[in-house]
Amino acid sequence: MKEGNFGSENFITTDPNNLNVMNPENPLNNVDKQSTGRKSTEKIVKLARGCHCWIKICVVFAISVVLFGVSLGVALSNRNMVFMFAFTGIGAIGIFVCFCILTCCNGFIIVNPNEAIVYQYYGRYIGTLKENGYFYGFPCSRSTRVSLRTNQYNGNKVRVNDREGNPVELGIIVIWRIGDTAKALYDVVGYEQFVRTQSDASLRYIGCKYPYEPIVPGEISLKSGHEIINKELKGELRKRVDVSGIIIEDARITEIAYGAEVANMMLQKQTSNATAYAKDAIVRGATTAVMNSLNEFAKNGYEFSDEAKNKYVTDMMTTLCMGSDINKIVGN
Repeated sequence: MKEGNFGSENFITTDPNNLNVMNPENPLNNVDKQSTGRKSTEKIVKLARGCHCWIKICVVFAISVVLFGVSLGVALSNRNMVFMFAFTGIGAIGIFVCFCILTCCNGFIIVNPNEAIVYQYYGRYIGTLKENGYFYGFPCSRSTRVSLRTNQYNGNKVRVNDREGNPVELGIIVIWRIGDTAKALYDVVGYEQFVRTQSDASLRYIGCKYPYEPIVPGEISLKSGHEIINKELKGELRKRVDVSGIIIEDARITEIAYGAEVANMMLQKQTSNATAYAKDAIVRGATTAVMNSLNEFAKNGYEFSDEAKNKYVTDMMTTLCMGSDINKIVGN
């Protein structure tokens, strides 16, 4: 059943055949795909050396001085040429001053090693200068210095629940650097904070994907599968920060521990498992020792009665397993 249209052709009805909401002629549906999908791309620029520009400035200065001197000589020789002197001399000085102002207004710039200069002119990205040295760039433009050195992020402990639901505390260290300066400055807000946030998010994703300890023998876990998990963590983080132009050189989990609320219980569990394993090894060793001793007695022709053999085995197992005084056995 259709609702009333109230005089509007684009009124939404309950009829499933009504596709007015997806009408391509509707101006609300005409989204500018270029504005939403546009991404920055780094452009490398080559600039003139600063020393060459200073030579040109000196040439302009010399020409200005010559023009000023010529006009002054003409004016002194002919008083009727005073107007020409004023016009030529002031013009020459004005040209030189304007040239120096335009040249020195953010024109000369020094690029240090492992550093880049990003140029922006009236809101438009011009390019990035990565060559080191002294250059003459774009006067009256905005320049931003970006460090290309390798950075290190030591993340704080992140509390997550592993695959089995146990609370786990994880730490991360990330080695990264800027690969695309345009993406780092224009495609994300604060690339350093972006790396930190995505590092913690990747760590949480990996921490929830695996158990702390292997449930099945040979299973990959946070405690045992370090290389595999670190490789997956690095791949996950690279996918997340690709939009920012950041290059992830390495990412590793630095700390793995149970949460404080279950740490004591898990410690008791590990202690119980270790104690049970040790007791099992002691019993197996004591049984082997007793059997070997009985075999040696039999080889030497010493016969035990059933009662004496049972007492001997009981006392030996008690001594070896429980730490009883061996003098009791020898005395008997």
